Amino acid sequence: MGVERGAVPVLLWCLATTASIGVASLALRPVLRTAVPQDSIPVAADDGRGGRQAVTQTLPPPSVPAATPSTIIIEDPSSAFTPHPSTPGATRTSPAPPAQRTTAPAPRMVDGWTVTTGPDGVDVYLKSFRSDGGDAVVRIRAEVVSLVTATPRDGYSVSQAQTEPSRLVVQFVSGNGSAAFLVDCLWWQGGPHGEVTRIGN
Repeated sequence: MGVERGAVPVLLWCLATTASIGVASLALRPVLRTAVPQDSIPVAADDGRGGRQAVTQTLPPPSVPAATPSTIIIEDPSSAFTPHPSTPGATRTSPAPPAQRTTAPAPRMVDGWTVTTGPDGVDVYLKSFRSDGGDAVVRIRAEVVSLVTATPRDGYSVSQAQTEPSRLVVQFVSGNGSAAFLVDCLWWQGGPHGEVTRIGN
């Protein structure tokens, strides 16, 4: 009789513990479902006391092949950033007008000199002088006279003399010194001047 009275509190304690465990397991079931992987497989294991306890074993996730990167080929790189005309708010850009070509003014003649205008707007005067002693091409730019070419004829030699930038003298002298041809060019009174003078026989 005393044993039965002593077992009643133990039995009540076991029932209360079992009820609390059941309530806790019901409350934690949603949490446990999210924590345990879906691909877990229950495996029965012996606890050594004749009873079997469920043990879960987590399988490694299946290997997923790496996605092959796709390549996009754009023939015209600028088309990738141009909105399509059919989309709302898209604007079509008009091509830039072609650059205008600047043509140099046609050469003109001034007192037998061929005049051209350089890129800097300065006029260049050019003239060819012919004589029995030889030929010379003279240029005048910005009031400075310079020799372009001088070609003596057979039996003549050529030399030049320039005492100041605005005047140049080209001399064709014969081998024996009996004859000479002088090409005298200068910038004078705002314009080019040039003449051929013969000296001697």
